[in-house]
Amino acid sequence: MRRLTVNPGTDNAWEIPLTTGIITLGRNEDNDFVINHPSVSGNHCQLLVMDTAVTVKDLGSTSGTFINGQPVEEAALVPGQSIQLGEVLLGYEFIPESAPVAAPTPVISKAICKFHRNNPARFLCPQCQGNFCEMCVNTRHSGGVVKTFCRTCAVECTRQETAPLVVDEEEVSFGTLAKGAFKYPLRGDGLILLVTGTIFFLLVDGASYIVRYALIYGFTALIILTVLSGGYLAAYFWRILASSAMGEDKMPDWPDITDVVSDVVSPFFRFLGLCFVCFCPSIFLTIYAATLTATEDNAWLGWATMALMLFSCVYFPMAFTAVGMYNTLAAVNPLLVIPSITKVLKEYAFTILLLVAALILRRLCLSYLSVIPHFWFFATVLNSFLFLYLTTVEVRLLGLLYRVKKYELGWFT
Repeated sequence: MRRLTVNPGTDNAWEIPLTTGIITLGRNEDNDFVINHPSVSGNHCQLLVMDTAVTVKDLGSTSGTFINGQPVEEAALVPGQSIQLGEVLLGYEFIPESAPVAAPTPVISKAICKFHRNNPARFLCPQCQGNFCEMCVNTRHSGGVVKTFCRTCAVECTRQETAPLVVDEEEVSFGTLAKGAFKYPLRGDGLILLVTGTIFFLLVDGASYIVRYALIYGFTALIILTVLSGGYLAAYFWRILASSAMGEDKMPDWPDITDVVSDVVSPFFRFLGLCFVCFCPSIFLTIYAATLTATEDNAWLGWATMALMLFSCVYFPMAFTAVGMYNTLAAVNPLLVIPSITKVLKEYAFTILLLVAALILRRLCLSYLSVIPHFWFFATVLNSFLFLYLTTVEVRLLGLLYRVKKYELGWFT
């Protein structure tokens, strides 16, 4: 049985049983459960209660909805967590109706992940009997030991010894998968997505050209336009990365925007921070070297600048992959990125070469088109299309690298 306890630990405590369906909480009488307190909004939040999970969604309340003190728009609940609506505290509890199923003795399992059909299941939930890969469980540190928990039941999972999946060796070869990366953006609805994306960014370029010359608020509008378009594009490329890493072979749809801050603004600043960490050291050293006069004593700065810039270019793709998979800027940490590069050095070097080839191809196409007179509009359209197409190919290669070498990288183990 699942329930919420309002004002837990006080004389005014009362319970809200959570039955399957949608439950609304707030101060108005039309809610399923009325919480009569001035700090609670009329329609404060909504609970989506499913068989194996409970999700809380804020309904635009004035004081906000908090889980364990952190503000949320929509999030899954874990037993033991607390919800705060204004000044009212609610505790979430799960009381099993029968004794939990005993964890089975680890055996050799040929099961595949419940959500990722190309991944072997390394964890078994003893309650819902779900098989999961390392990307589908939550990890917690307890007493110096890393424990894994089911994301829906919040029950500790049992680690399984997995037998290799029976697949054709050619299917899991990174070289073979990489050959199809240039066809990937054209599969399914990929061409339609590229065309609509090209039209969208042409409109963005046109709008940015106009606001550059606006006499009032032009600079502010340009910044807002850059943040929105850049953040949306970064979110989409990270979505391609994740879907490729999970074994999907078709391009995902353009992401929906339910909250501008979390869906657009946050990815923009995450990408901006990624670029800052990766390239600013080499840029600062270049600027410093340019301010000095050329002497034998500082001639080494030129070589150091080139070496640091080359290192930044090699470091960036793996850092981009880590930030996308972990969904946090903290993943740009050199203690994670550099060891990851060394673990898959051969495949990563091959990936870098393909990325360089894609960049050279784009540069050659643009250089050729720029010398053709009277075709500036066609060149602009093709420039946007090539940017989306080749960047999609580059991100696809990084996703395939993780897909093939995820166990060597061990990021979510």
